[in-house]
Amino acid sequence: SMAQTKRKSVISADVGHLDRISELIRAGRYATLSEFVREAMAEKLDRLRQARLADQVARYCEQGYDREDLDLIAAQAFSTGRRRAKR
Repeated sequence: SMAQTKRKSVISADVGHLDRISELIRAGRYATLSEFVREAMAEKLDRLRQARLADQVARYCEQGYDREDLDLIAAQAFSTGRRRAKR
């Protein structure tokens, strides 16, 4: 259903990590362990997405495509064949 945006799951976790998270919950930083885990998963997934994008850009540049982009940008920037809109 559309209302269901969460799903329960059982995980195994390091006891030391759980103790540290419990301290954060007691300090009021998080309401529950689930809140902490949801935020941690979202942050990790975002970092992985950013790392993947950075890797794609690096490979693009290593293959020299970025130089072609600069040539194209320069050609367009200094093009004298610009059309003006008729009024």
